[in-house]
Amino acid sequence: MADLRGFTSLSERLPAEDVVGIINIYLETMTEIILKHRGTIDEFIGDGILVIFGAPVQRPNDPHRAVACAVEMQLAMSAVNERNRRAGYPEVALGIGIHTGEMVVGNIGSKKRTKYGVVGRNVNLTARIESYTVGGQIFLSESTVKECGDILRIDDSIRVMPKGVKEPLTIFEVGGIGGDYQRFLPAKQETKWLELKDRLSVRFFVVEGKHAGELEYSGLIAKIADRMAEIHADILPSQLVNLRISLYDIHGQEIADDLYGKVVAHICTSSPCFQINFTSLSPEAETFLCNLRGLD
Repeated sequence: MADLRGFTSLSERLPAEDVVGIINIYLETMTEIILKHRGTIDEFIGDGILVIFGAPVQRPNDPHRAVACAVEMQLAMSAVNERNRRAGYPEVALGIGIHTGEMVVGNIGSKKRTKYGVVGRNVNLTARIESYTVGGQIFLSESTVKECGDILRIDDSIRVMPKGVKEPLTIFEVGGIGGDYQRFLPAKQETKWLELKDRLSVRFFVVEGKHAGELEYSGLIAKIADRMAEIHADILPSQLVNLRISLYDIHGQEIADDLYGKVVAHICTSSPCFQINFTSLSPEAETFLCNLRGLD
């Protein structure tokens, strides 16, 4: 499962023609890569792609090709965004989740309309795994890691409790695959944080599913980095949940009220402090944060 991070909020700020243009550039590139790795595109869901490896033809190296395909898709995003820049579109970022398991495959529908597709809990679990990603990440389930063996470059792992699952799961962030494939993402760089002399106020809601919760919380941004922030707040949101954020300057003037971020790390539990990765930034907020970091 692949999905553009924060694209829903981005599309609300763009003309319809631009939204279609961005999606077509992205899907055109990704389709070529998926077919090259013998993946079956089950469907396009807006900016999401559901891909099957192992049906209608099952091969011994299905999990390997799925991972190699995902890595190549992430590597191709630089070319996608270069085309976006030339067309005057904003850049976009991709998240990918991969899971291996049994599912029902076949022609699904009615007499008037039918399609080849997949159903089952493992399809839903793949979507859950993908939802934990931020831009540039690939998360694998434990079953996929076991199938691929030691040719994977694992960069990180985390325990999660997806909705509808009885026991916590370990998911793995993969940075590449060796063996016959030799596809690797660039090594992660150390995050360069800027500590703010004057902290910035934020107010945020925890996003539940596709909707923001009813309770609003307040906090202060103490540090910022590239598309990241460290927030001191009155609660500690669960790791990997999404937040809808309003950002204010040092004078209390609102910069933007439609930002989204994912909680990627807990810094302190006794005095709640956590790090977020912004999954959607308005142009005003991005300019404001770049100016604080001294960037053009």
